[in-house]
Amino acid sequence: MNYHHEVLESQIEVQKQAFERIGSELYDNVGQMLSVAKIYLCTLEESALNEEQQNYVKQINEIVGKTIVDLRTLIRNLEAYLANNFDFGNSLGAELQRIRKTHKDVFELIITGTPRSLGYEKEIVLFRMVQELINTLLTSVASNLRTTLHYTGEQLMILIQYEGIRINVNTIQQRTELIGGRSSFLNTKKKELKIEIPFIL
Repeated sequence: MNYHHEVLESQIEVQKQAFERIGSELYDNVGQMLSVAKIYLCTLEESALNEEQQNYVKQINEIVGKTIVDLRTLIRNLEAYLANNFDFGNSLGAELQRIRKTHKDVFELIITGTPRSLGYEKEIVLFRMVQELINTLLTSVASNLRTTLHYTGEQLMILIQYEGIRINVNTIQQRTELIGGRSSFLNTKKKELKIEIPFIL
């Protein structure tokens, strides 16, 4: 367990450093270049162009503007992942919102109880586990996905329900045990994966 914990800490630190470099590069270089491009496009849009050219410039300007907004959202998410007070519930909600943009299926997130932190390391591992699971379910054409986060005084229970094929939960069980939790899988028509993580080991 000490070895696995050390590996986990090392992985998190490497990822954190990579996120910091990416966030800085996006903010300092890409973001600023897009902002300059938008200024040039606004100037060009007001110049003497025919109607067709003005429409093209306007469309490009709108695309650049939307890209800047998306980039700022991405940077905020990166900052949230790096923070010591990483918010698992909010980050998972943002991830599901991202999925809704590209998939027609309805993905529901329910939070009950009073949220409290499990600690940065546990929450970042949990987030990655759930993120990978959702991606797996998307590729397996699962439907009616519902994720419930239930906070009690002793633990956080994550309940993931969906309809579709059975998935391999061995990796999830191993990773859950690594951070001091337990998981179980109910293989019925409405599949159900339950993950329980205590607040204090």
